[in-house]
Amino acid sequence: MNKLQVKKYLNYLKVKKDYKMKLFNCEICNEKNKILIQKKISWNNNKFGYLPIHACTSCGFLFQNPRFNKEFYMGYYKDSYRAITLDTFKPPKNYLSDQEKRGNLLYDFLKPYLPKKGSMLDVGSSVGMMMKPFLKRGWKCQGNDPVKSFVDYGREKLKLPVDWLQSEDMKLKKNSLDLIIIMGSLEHVSDVNIVMKKIEKAVKKNGILVLEARGDPLGHSKNFFNHSHHRYFFGNTMELIMRKYGWEPFLTTKYPITGASRPNTQFCIGRYKGREIKKGFKNLIKNGKKETTLDVIYKLKYHDYLSKKPKNNFIKVGASHPKN
Repeated sequence: MNKLQVKKYLNYLKVKKDYKMKLFNCEICNEKNKILIQKKISWNNNKFGYLPIHACTSCGFLFQNPRFNKEFYMGYYKDSYRAITLDTFKPPKNYLSDQEKRGNLLYDFLKPYLPKKGSMLDVGSSVGMMMKPFLKRGWKCQGNDPVKSFVDYGREKLKLPVDWLQSEDMKLKKNSLDLIIIMGSLEHVSDVNIVMKKIEKAVKKNGILVLEARGDPLGHSKNFFNHSHHRYFFGNTMELIMRKYGWEPFLTTKYPITGASRPNTQFCIGRYKGREIKKGFKNLIKNGKKETTLDVIYKLKYHDYLSKKPKNNFIKVGASHPKN
């Protein structure tokens, strides 16, 4: 991006300080080669602007490139994010009730894989209501989020164990966690590899990691890519990032584990095995566990096609076929 394009975006966010952008290699496999997928993406509220999305030519990972530094994103999530996405700095009642409902459904789903009581971490917890069902059952919980107003509400009004910080700054006790959940937040962090390294050090052997990602587009890809998501995980890349840090995925699904309030999201659940999984990571992509750039392009083209296709363009069951 040139200086004028960067300035235009900063002006849209009403950011007065000048920030520079930096180019990145693929965050999964460190490949430097990439292809441009989309130049202009959603800046929200039907506003589109220049923030390029690239695909890694080695594994197919989709990511925003270039990006700003950690300091910029701390300010963005503190001062702008919720004002843009929810038009408020105070969590709405339906938002709170949805978080608790999703937490209940998640607990019920994970119960067969967890100890009766344990310790958990929610990375990108917002107010922290998804931890409430675990707290009620005697779990030791901690959450963190960079949106200060929502964290303050969770701590002061709801008395929940949430801290205001960027996940790259987490201080976690080694070998202390039975469960880590990252529910749609790995797309938002500044440095995904720092976050994964930190949680790997803190997880117990056989500890569970739950990743939730935005999943496939619900409509046209021009609306799918947005400035708040710095990377885009699908099933394969969720499994790759897990395996890179020692988790063995045992379920990757589009089934709505936490209910219907987040349509089309995908989940990946893994158990920490450590070195035995990590040592095979480098050969995984070489041996075909990847999406090619053509796979990615036509995945997006398919959803663009579906968004335009008339919904009544199907033959009814039992109806006679048209004659030639």
